[in-house]
Amino acid sequence: TVAWFYALDSDKAAFEIVAGRAVRSVTSGSVTFHEYRVGGHKVAAAKMGSGCVATATTVSTVLALAPADRVISTGPAGALKADVETGSWLRVDEVVAWQKGKAGEAGKISIGEGSTMTSGFNEADWPVGEWRKAKGAKIASGEGFIASGAVASEIAVNAGAVAVEMNAFGLVGAASGRPMKMLILRVVSDRADEKASEDFAAFVKMDDGAGGRMVAEIVKALPVEPNEPAA
Repeated sequence: TVAWFYALDSDKAAFEIVAGRAVRSVTSGSVTFHEYRVGGHKVAAAKMGSGCVATATTVSTVLALAPADRVISTGPAGALKADVETGSWLRVDEVVAWQKGKAGEAGKISIGEGSTMTSGFNEADWPVGEWRKAKGAKIASGEGFIASGAVASEIAVNAGAVAVEMNAFGLVGAASGRPMKMLILRVVSDRADEKASEDFAAFVKMDDGAGGRMVAEIVKALPVEPNEPAA
């Protein structure tokens, strides 16, 4: 079973062109996920919430009801470095939680102890495909959408990250300790500066669902285990 956590509706739409409609939908509390059958595999797909806390709730719920041996996530991120191009893909190897403010340091971005986690990515666990063009990266993750060049620079310096987004830390935290393979992919949608909101809206409007197509390609290429429910 593959659990896929996505952020963009365009990714889900593109995935369904390949996978077909969901065979069933499951709702538990505030979380809904959809099950698909792709290439002999079951895929449980859920849209991540806004922020790491909501994402952690979604991930925990889905994995409790649909235990998976692989997790894939796709979504957008804002660039923190000039050499990270808009539209390029990043593979998240490390994720750092950032938070704004600390006693005596109003307005400062502080990175606390235990704020960095790894995704556990192992290239040998995954088939070849378009996703391999994504560059391995360390990203920052938090509750807020960053639309300030000054704040973006502060996060970049203190977190040592090349991009920032709102889901990955919650995802990795909720999935940690479970024996499964993980692949987190992020597409750069904006520059996390004063134009970020405008640029992100334009990106969402024009996005063609490349993330969903990549996920479908990956799942179809995975070996089918004899005990796979959809085999």
